[in-house]
Amino acid sequence: MASLLQERMGNVVLLTFNRPEVRNAVDEELSHRFSQAVRQAVGEASAICLRGAGPVFCAGGDLAALKDNDDLALGVMTEMRATLAVLRVAPIPVIAYVEGLAVGGGAEIVASSDVVCATPGAAFQFVQANVGLSPGWGGGVALAERVGRGRALDLLLTARRIGVAEARSLGLVDRVLIPADLPAYLRQAAFQDRQLTAAVVSSLRGDEEGAERAKREFEKLWRGAGHHAAVRRFLDGR
Repeated sequence: MASLLQERMGNVVLLTFNRPEVRNAVDEELSHRFSQAVRQAVGEASAICLRGAGPVFCAGGDLAALKDNDDLALGVMTEMRATLAVLRVAPIPVIAYVEGLAVGGGAEIVASSDVVCATPGAAFQFVQANVGLSPGWGGGVALAERVGRGRALDLLLTARRIGVAEARSLGLVDRVLIPADLPAYLRQAAFQDRQLTAAVVSSLRGDEEGAERAKREFEKLWRGAGHHAAVRRFLDGR
């Protein structure tokens, strides 16, 4: 059985962590598969959606498989850190869909996503401190950007579990969405258009390079047939 499932919903690539017997914990194989799939999707799709099979989104690193081999464990850490860095600067939106518990490195993946959707029963826990670790996959920076430095420190140092309501109030969760509504959410026309999603993502980049890219993307959209057709529809329906 593949440790990572890949499917498409139109032009959205859906990546599912598929090791439910170990709470979708990441070993060397899953790390490799995830890295390759993310890089391929970034180059081809209009959006990426991440989810987990079973009751846990992802439990972070597979401590049972990695605990006796420091070189292997640190290799997985290095690869996952690089993959999450790719997610954070991807030119297309990355959506995390959390149906159960996101733990440790799994919570770092969530924090590194652009849009976080969760079911009403989802929960989040940055447990790294409980095993004497800091966030190893680079998700600490992403968490601080999402919720603020003080709140990030509180979550990391207490390792407490939070539910959807608190996660939403902190800014970690953007939308509550039941599983039956996920396909319709991902099939919205805006998510299917790579040029549009790339332009919207570019518009949120604050650096000078990002601003120039956003300007170029807007100009391409303005001149495109899709924009002109949409304007006609809008004006006809007023």
